[in-house]
Formats: sequence, structure tokens, C-alpha cells
Amino acid sequence: MNVALLEYKSEGKPSVERYQYNELHEDAALEGLKKAVSRVQENSTSRRDIKLSLFVVEDLSRDIIETLGAGLDIDPRFFRTQLIDYVWNNVRDPWREPPMLDVMSRQQNWFQMRLVRSRYFPNHQELSDAQDAVDRFNVMRRMDGDDNQAFWDKDPAMGKDGAKSKISKAINGSSSSLGEAPVDAKVGHVRSRATFWLRNDIDNDTAVAVLLLEPTPQQGFPLWRGYANWDELPLFSSPPEDIPLSPPSMRSAQDETPKTWFEDFVFWAQKETCFPRLPSPSSPTSPLVVPVQALLHLVCTDWLTFTDYLNARLNQIDWEISRPAFLPVNDDREPILNKLNIWRRWVPVCRDMLSATLRQASDLELQQKRYDGEAYRIDTEAIFEPYRRDYERIQERLNDYEVRIDRLSTVVNNAISLEDARNTAKNSESVGNLTVLASLFVPPSLVASLLAMNTEPLKDLDEALKWWVVASFGAILLLFALYHTMRSELTWKVVWKTITKTTEKYVKMVTLVARVWKRAERDNGESDDDGNGKHEGETNSEGPKNGILGDRYVSIC
Repeated sequence: MNVALLEYKSEGKPSVERYQYNELHEDAALEGLKKAVSRVQENSTSRRDIKLSLFVVEDLSRDIIETLGAGLDIDPRFFRTQLIDYVWNNVRDPWREPPMLDVMSRQQNWFQMRLVRSRYFPNHQELSDAQDAVDRFNVMRRMDGDDNQAFWDKDPAMGKDGAKSKISKAINGSSSSLGEAPVDAKVGHVRSRATFWLRNDIDNDTAVAVLLLEPTPQQGFPLWRGYANWDELPLFSSPPEDIPLSPPSMRSAQDETPKTWFEDFVFWAQKETCFPRLPSPSSPTSPLVVPVQALLHLVCTDWLTFTDYLNARLNQIDWEISRPAFLPVNDDREPILNKLNIWRRWVPVCRDMLSATLRQASDLELQQKRYDGEAYRIDTEAIFEPYRRDYERIQERLNDYEVRIDRLSTVVNNAISLEDARNTAKNSESVGNLTVLASLFVPPSLVASLLAMNTEPLKDLDEALKWWVVASFGAILLLFALYHTMRSELTWKVVWKTITKTTEKYVKMVTLVARVWKRAERDNGESDDDGNGKHEGETNSEGPKNGILGDRYVSIC
């Protein structure tokens, strides 16, 4: 349990009371919180100078929900909206909240701001430890690594393949020279919520508010060391004691103050001069302005950090596409497509989260009722107005990034298709070379098969082997000659024309031989009438037939 009570008076800095869990006194924090809630509810005359009592809660527990919910008459839906942050629900999830119309949500006395908190980790082990820490939160959150590592994320001591680089030996002050493990940077993101509840008592001119925040894992650091210091810069001549203290997340490791979102809000909620103090139409001197603007500041800076990080990753992807030297060793573009697919899923979700934040924070009318039943409202639009341009700029950037992601996905898909086409052409050429190589073994195999029909004894194998070598060598030479001849289109036409003419001559010769044989058979049939001269007729007919064949063959050739 970690709760802070900020009490804002008419003038001066607000007072802070803390109720933190202590192992030595387990019930002390809870008892102190119950007394504080009872004191706030009394509205005694001694507390008339307190205009706003704000309970800031880190994480949730059953004791906190029961103490604040029962003591301040808080709607249970206020706590339920903080518990779960799912993009979608399964059909069997009983905890899904039913949809609420906008006209009904405007009657609620709380609003919620959604954001993405990004965190840097020097290695994968710290990211895994942070994921385990987030899983142990009482609210259901999850830290997701974006798997968008690039060439620049690794230590100079590590090459593209994770091996030690030669450059690291020449770099002074690198992590390897200091004996530290090489840096392999990772970034994790958590979809977070901040819910603000308010109850105003006009009769006593006081207000009670509850702000629910999420814990912060101790592993890693805020991305790019978080936000800037919003305090005014001290003069160079200012003495050290006049220099204001920096926020907890910017302090050194020697400072024992937890570097969490909770501590940062408590720090800035006490700074009245850091934010634009615009009077609200309903309450010109309302102390509500300071804590709400501190919350708007923190949420807006987290959104800006996330959009800057997204822009950096998209620029790196674009650089990897145009500069293949920065690609991994295997020169594969599919990991780039996987990076874009992650942002294709994240950006629409973030855009919906920001739209819900804009709708609730800018247009919310906190409907209240006085004890006598008369209704009134507190309009938060005047408080949000100075930040409207920043939030709208973030929304425009998310819309632009979504279009850019689709365009980069198309470029990467085209590059992958071209690379596949080149690989297919190379494979086809390799297959062609293998086919030519395999063709070399066809003539020797054919000759060997013909010579295998030899029925002579094995002592004649030397002669067969000699003829096999001669015939195979000649067949291979003939095959290569035909291959190189057919590669030239002009030579192929000449060879084809020669083959065609030779074929025509061969067909004519075969036709002529068939006619001669028919005539010879007819002559033999006529000579069968003379029984005694049958043999003589056949003998005499053979001479003219051969003569005719010889004459016709000579004439054709």
C-alpha cells in the first residue's frame, strides 16, 4: 500500500501525508488511512481553510478499495475501470465492462487518461525482470517488448552478429573496457491508465479527490531519461541552496527516493508556479487546477516520448531499406516486415487510447449534487485548453505514422518480391548448369549399354573398353557441339534448314524404294505362269530391280 494525501489550502504549499506499508507495523498504514478518510469526511470548522483533499494511490488493493470506497462513497465502477486494460476480450471473459453511452459517461464524476509508458533496458534480462514485476501488479498490466532492435542499439563492442567487433579495441571508455557486459538495448511499453475522481461540496467550499496511478518497475530507466525539468532555470549567480530540487526520476542513484510515476506526480502537484494558471469559469480560484495540470503534463510528455520513439524506429526501418549494409548478416528483409507488423497493430490501439483521453479530459462535465439535491457541474475544459494543441498534435502524428507504416510495408513487400525473383533466376541458372552436367553422362551410359550386349568372353573386354572410350568421347564432343551451335539463333536456323532438307531427301528415297519393291513383286507375279522358268524369271528380275534402284539412287543423290 502506498498512498499520499495532499491537502491544498487557500494559500501556500500543500501539505503531504504518506501512508506506506511497513513490515514492522503492518496495520499502521491502513489505520492511518482510515483516520485520514474520517477526518476529511467530518468537514469540521478547523479544516475550513483546506480547499482540496487529494488522495494519490499507487496500485490498488482490497484494503484501499474498501477504505476509500466506503469512506468517500465512491462508485465501484471507478475502481473497476482502473483494474483491467485489455485491447479486446474473449467471448468467455466475465469481467468485460458493458458499453456506456457518451451521454451517460458525462454524468460520471471521474475521468480517465490513457497513455503508453516506454522504458529503456540495457539487456534482455532486465526486460524480462521488468515484465515479471509488472505481472505482479495488483492491476492487470503487461510490458511488451517491441522487437525493433536496430544496428544502433548494440554496444560498439558487439558486431551485427553479436560477436565482438574490432572497433571496440580502439574505443576508450566502452563498456567492454570497463569490465561491464556489452549493451544490447531493449525497449518495453506498458499501456497505462490514470483515473481521477472528484466530489465537490459547495456548501463548505471544499472538495475531495482520488487519483489512481500505476506502479513503476524498478528495472531499466525512462526512455531517453524521461522528460525535461519544468522548473525555472536558476541564475548562474544563484547560491547552491537556492537551486530547486529536481524531480525524483531525474535524481542520481544515491538518492533513496523511489523513481516512480507516483513520486513524480506528488512532486509536481506541489509546484504551483510551473503550470499556466488559467481561471476556471465555475471556480476561478479552484485548487483543482494544479494537480490536474500536473497530471496532464506527465501524460502529455509520455505520449510525446512514445511518438518520438515511434518516429525514430520508422526512420531506422526506412534507412535499413535504403542502406542494405545495415541489414543483418543474412541480408534478409523479412525481419523488417515483422517490425512493421508490430507497429501496424500498436498504432491503431494507441490512437484509440488517445481519442478516449481527449474525449474524457476535454469534454467532461463533472456532474455533482449538493446535499439539498440541487445539481451543479464543474467544467474541466478550461483546465485542459492549454494542452489541447499538444494532444491534437500527437493524434495527428499517430495518423501520419499509420499511413507511413502502410507505405513502408508496401515497399518492403516489393523488395522481398524482387529478391525472390532474383533468387529464382539464380536457382534456374544453377539447375540449367546441373542439367548440362548430367547430360555428359548420357552418351557414356548409352554406349555402355550397347557394349553390354557383347557375348564374347571376358578376355575381349579390353577391346570393348577401348571402343567405349572412343565412342563416348565422340558422343560428348558431338553433344557439346550441338549445344553451342543451338545457342546461336542464326546457326540454329542453318542447322534446322539442313536437317529439314536431309529429311525430305530421306523421305523421297524411302518412297522410291517402296515403289520399286511393288513393281518387282508385280513382275514376279506375271512370271508365275511359266512353271518351268520360275527360278529363271526370279533370277532375271533381280538384275533389273537392282539396276533400277541404283539408277534412281544415283539420280536422287
